Amino acid sequence: MPEGEEQAPPGTRTMGTVRWALVGLMALAAAGAWGYHVATRSSSSAVQGQKFICPMHPQILTDHKGECPICGMDLVRTASAAAPAAMPAPPAAAAAAPGIPGLVPVELSADRIQLMGMRTSVATQEKLGTSLRAVGFVAPTEDGVVSINIRYSGWIDSLPVVQTGQLVQKGDVLAMLYSPELLNAQTVYLNTIKWSDKRTPVPGSPPPQVVDPNNDPRLRLELLGVHPQDIDVLTASGQPLRTIPVRAPSRGYVARKSVLKGLFVAAGTEMFQLADLSTVWVLVDVYEADLPRVRVGQKASFASSSAPGKRYQGKVQFIYPALNSGSRTLQARVELANPRLELRPGMFGDAVLETSADEAVVIPAEALVDTGEHRYVFVDLGGGRFEPRAVKTGASGDGKVAILEGLAAGERVVTRANFLLDSESRLRAAVEGQGK
Repeated sequence: MPEGEEQAPPGTRTMGTVRWALVGLMALAAAGAWGYHVATRSSSSAVQGQKFICPMHPQILTDHKGECPICGMDLVRTASAAAPAAMPAPPAAAAAAPGIPGLVPVELSADRIQLMGMRTSVATQEKLGTSLRAVGFVAPTEDGVVSINIRYSGWIDSLPVVQTGQLVQKGDVLAMLYSPELLNAQTVYLNTIKWSDKRTPVPGSPPPQVVDPNNDPRLRLELLGVHPQDIDVLTASGQPLRTIPVRAPSRGYVARKSVLKGLFVAAGTEMFQLADLSTVWVLVDVYEADLPRVRVGQKASFASSSAPGKRYQGKVQFIYPALNSGSRTLQARVELANPRLELRPGMFGDAVLETSADEAVVIPAEALVDTGEHRYVFVDLGGGRFEPRAVKTGASGDGKVAILEGLAAGERVVTRANFLLDSESRLRAAVEGQGK
């Protein structure tokens, strides 16, 4: 050590080394903190603007995934204002169902499926059944409706106890008429009888000429509408009848009464209308899809709540050519015998038509969603995934419907809660559409 230079205190070199080591450690810590800050800001920027919404309750809007506090449905992502330019392709479950605008496949958790009370059924290959059940209502036959009018003019002298809706038998008196025209015809008839009785055949004289039927006084009375029973009474009494009875030509219910006591009626005036219900029609409403199964001559039966446990048997006699534009149904006419008059016009009941059916893919009717424009089902793909699929339907009956296209036997369809599934599919489609 040079002379005059002071010696460094012991341990100085060691402290300097430690000091530089601490400075280096602090620098490394500062660099690490800066890197962590940059990474945190980048991650925050990646998720900034992402929101999650409940499809069933749009008012529930959060910035993280989870379940809706109201219905428990999984929250779905909405559009992100700060999303990167290169967005990943949507998953396969979000692809729109072909042929059904506004619907997308849906994926649900097991808890959500249980909460909705969902039920499914397997499509089977079978015959839809040999009967077609529909609604029918009773109507009078056209041949059973009789209009009662007179062929001469006169005044209503009296009306027996005849009310609208009353059942009358053939030959019952409905009204008593006074007619000067008919009184003159009776006098001519009685004078002809008296003149014929006074003539005595002379031996060797030619036989009497046959009276012209067109000039026969009795035939004239019959043509005027006088009942043979009343002509016999006239013949037996030998005196003109002051009033002539108007009798029922057949048994039936008085459907219309158009006269009053003392009223003048002209020839051709309708006085009563009778409806004979010993034979009635049952008009069956057949849906458009079931028309190929209905034929004239098929056996049919009808049951009404007025006669529990009893079914009336008949046949399809006519199929009307025009379709009802409101109900989209066509009427098939079934004729039934009604001897006890138990079936009344206006009654509704259960009609069954015996039809033939071909084998087809069959599903429960409640599985079909029919919007009028589209018909589709929700197919259970397994794992909580459900796909809306358009189908073409055929005949229906017994609570089932035939599927002609769009579904194969063995596939499972949703039969319960499908409308809830439909609503969720539409809401998710709307949300996905906003995120595009």
